[in-house]
Amino acid sequence: MLEPLLLLLALALLAIPVAVIYLLLAVSDLKNKVRDLTRRLDEAPGADRAVAATDGTRQDSPQVRQDPRQQDIPDAVPVSPERTPWVGAARKAPAAAPVPSPTPQDPESQAVVFRRERMEALAAWLRENWFYAVAAVSLALSGLFLVQYGMENGLLPPQARVAAALVLGAALIAAGEYIRRRFGDSEDSSAAYLPSVLSSAGLVSLFGGILAARMLYGLIEPGPAMAGLFAVALGGMVLGWFHGPLLAAIGLLGGMAAPFLVGGSSETPEWLLLYFALLSALGLGIDTLRRWAWVSVLALVLGFGAGWMLQVLSAPSDSLALAFAGFAAGLSVMATLIPARDLVPDHGGPCLAETLLRKASWPIFPARLSLGSLLAACLAIAAQTPHSALTYWSAIALVTALGALYMLWSARAPALQDHALLPVLTLMALLGLPDLHLAARDAITLQLQAAAEQTETRMIRDISQALGAALILSLMAAWRSFAVPENRIVWAAAAALIAPAAGLFLDMSWHPDQIIGAYPWALHAAFVAAVMTVLAERFARRDGADPTRASLAALSALACLAFGLGLVLSQSALTLALAATVLAAAGLDRRFDMPLMGTYIAAGVVALGYRLTVDPGLDWATRAPVLSMLLAYGGTLTAFLAALWLLAAMDRPRSRVFLESAAWSTGGMTLSLTLYHAFAAFSRQDTSETHWGFGLYACVWAGVALAQVHRQSLGGCMRYVRIALSCVFGAIAALMMVLALTLANPLVGSQSVIGWPVLNSLIPAYLLPAIILAAGAWRLGTLPRWTRLALGGVSLGLAVFWAALTIRHVWQGGEAMRVSHGVTQPELYSYTVALLLTGALLFYQALARRSDLLRRVGVLVIALAVAKVFLIDISGLSGLVRVFSFLVLGLSLAGLAWFNRWVQTRAGPGPDKDTGTDKLPGV
Repeated sequence: MLEPLLLLLALALLAIPVAVIYLLLAVSDLKNKVRDLTRRLDEAPGADRAVAATDGTRQDSPQVRQDPRQQDIPDAVPVSPERTPWVGAARKAPAAAPVPSPTPQDPESQAVVFRRERMEALAAWLRENWFYAVAAVSLALSGLFLVQYGMENGLLPPQARVAAALVLGAALIAAGEYIRRRFGDSEDSSAAYLPSVLSSAGLVSLFGGILAARMLYGLIEPGPAMAGLFAVALGGMVLGWFHGPLLAAIGLLGGMAAPFLVGGSSETPEWLLLYFALLSALGLGIDTLRRWAWVSVLALVLGFGAGWMLQVLSAPSDSLALAFAGFAAGLSVMATLIPARDLVPDHGGPCLAETLLRKASWPIFPARLSLGSLLAACLAIAAQTPHSALTYWSAIALVTALGALYMLWSARAPALQDHALLPVLTLMALLGLPDLHLAARDAITLQLQAAAEQTETRMIRDISQALGAALILSLMAAWRSFAVPENRIVWAAAAALIAPAAGLFLDMSWHPDQIIGAYPWALHAAFVAAVMTVLAERFARRDGADPTRASLAALSALACLAFGLGLVLSQSALTLALAATVLAAAGLDRRFDMPLMGTYIAAGVVALGYRLTVDPGLDWATRAPVLSMLLAYGGTLTAFLAALWLLAAMDRPRSRVFLESAAWSTGGMTLSLTLYHAFAAFSRQDTSETHWGFGLYACVWAGVALAQVHRQSLGGCMRYVRIALSCVFGAIAALMMVLALTLANPLVGSQSVIGWPVLNSLIPAYLLPAIILAAGAWRLGTLPRWTRLALGGVSLGLAVFWAALTIRHVWQGGEAMRVSHGVTQPELYSYTVALLLTGALLFYQALARRSDLLRRVGVLVIALAVAKVFLIDISGLSGLVRVFSFLVLGLSLAGLAWFNRWVQTRAGPGPDKDTGTDKLPGV
């Protein structure tokens, strides 16, 4: 007796919404009559206002827009002045006789669908009409719970349960249609929103019944089930055209929730993804007819959300992951095609990238909808890859297909031009992020372990497939550049970049040289270079005098060749090969007038600088055979000088600055390293902490720092980076020099000087750094005056220190350089002679350069010599040496006094080369 009572209780609960609807109809009819009577009283005879129609309808000014697929302004249909949140968001179908379009909406209204005022209007509508929403939800759940209740209690056979849900759904739709035809469905009618409530609940009940028949009871096969769902969805689209957006919203919400509310389990849950895709297509189809923007957004959000929930609640499997990835890709395609009402989209206007970069107007809503769905699809596809190698390669295929598809579509739909960037970035992530391709790497590892004895199996096609996917996108981008003149340079750059970038990501993450070997992987790079060379030839043939696109492809080919050479060549050979590509870029620029080759020259100079100083760098250069070192550094220097010669007659200031600075720094490195090897071979001792070793390192880093200073003249955003690099390199050079002057100083340490008098290890330790700093102060005319004076002062100090140590080495030898060995009288006197000769040389230069500054410096040096004689030599010398010291000093001073007077009389008043002002006679 309990089961009949429960059935009666269920029927009573089902009757409650029906009773509520009846009461709502009665109350709504009374409210409408009262409002009509009030209006009649307000519109008494004699009033200035027009009398409204007694049937409650109104005639308003229609609104139109040019193209319902390309604009967000409502189409030409009669609308009510009392805008609800549903009508306010609508984009109606075009009227038969459009009138001039109204004032365009503000930029925010064109860019945002769910704006604050619309959300506030929706909240106000729900406060006033919440009972409609409750009634719709109640009716929708009634059919689903009827099936669930019968299943849990076994009251009816499965066929009867399904039939009850279908009959209930059909009855609700029939009731809704009867009320709509009898009373209408407008806001002013007595049955406002009720037809939509009943019909949407009926659709949900029909969806639930068909799903139960297939998923729970297996009463029908997948084909008939899908046909039934498609028929219901098609009917819902037709109903949505007549009823309004409330039916679409409730139908979508109830339809997406139906599988989760019905309950049960299935061995093939991925079948439901087709159902979710069908419902999303239903929402998009209603929107493309009535132009309600938010309905499309709701359909896609619910579609992606339902698919994700299905995957979370179901047991993990490859089939479900593959189905969900395909489902996500299909939703993005539907979101592009259905609003366009065509198999080939034609979205006009700017794309989002143009809006952000060029500050153009916002893209049309269909373009924004397509971009958002594509972003969600790419994220969903990438999330499926860690399951297995099958899901990974399927994801690679899907994103490649999506990228190629949107490149193809953008030829006729300029608003979709930037869509292809999302699949391309997803492909790079799949290739470069280890967490995404871990399953595929494990599968490859298993293949290698299983075929360890079959060497030919090292040529695994997986690497070729991964790189081939990127190459397909490069070729599609090249086709897009050929097909449409608009933004053809951007598409050519994409074609030249996608495949090489994918190869770089593969190399960093997969390490293909360890999987298939360095030589086969280099062949892949060579193949990409060959494709880019063909593209360069095609671009050059098509463009004629404009070499931009051909230059981009040629740059890509050079980069791929350099990468491939780096895989198979030794360290010195690779450096030389990179230098050869820089020279080739300069040759291409001179032969075909390709200014963009300057980009590769700059990048090649930076890459070669990194190789020469860091990796393999100076450490390799000091340990490698001298011939290998000379091949790498001397060959690079030769390439830089040859490139400078090729570009000498061309207007390429940027390239020349890079090449000049690189030539100076590479020349200094070549000389320093040559001396390093020479002294290392001659001394046959540890060279890690010698004075000449530190000095040579200081030369290298000082030259690199001055090269960065020279490049600062180019300006631009990289100026501060170059300043930072010059400071870092300069600090390293200063540290090396301080070590050479302190710990490794022959005067205070235990080191000995290697070589002959004058030609010894003191030259690379102190004189060579002084020359490099002096050259920097002389060549870098853009530096501030105080900086150049500082460089010159440090250079002069190092040169003086070298001269002093050289004199001591002449008299003491290489083993007795320490101060503790004392100073001999000839050595002490030699310092005086050196000061006098330096003063005489400065006086000569003062005459030759007509420089009063040099003459004053010469006088200062002579004064130092005099001070040394009277303060040091007078007590340090004895015998005839002291006599000759004062005799030579007296004669030298007399001669220099006459020479100074002669310089004054010869020069006379006139412009000074140092100051540009007139000189005064006398010192």
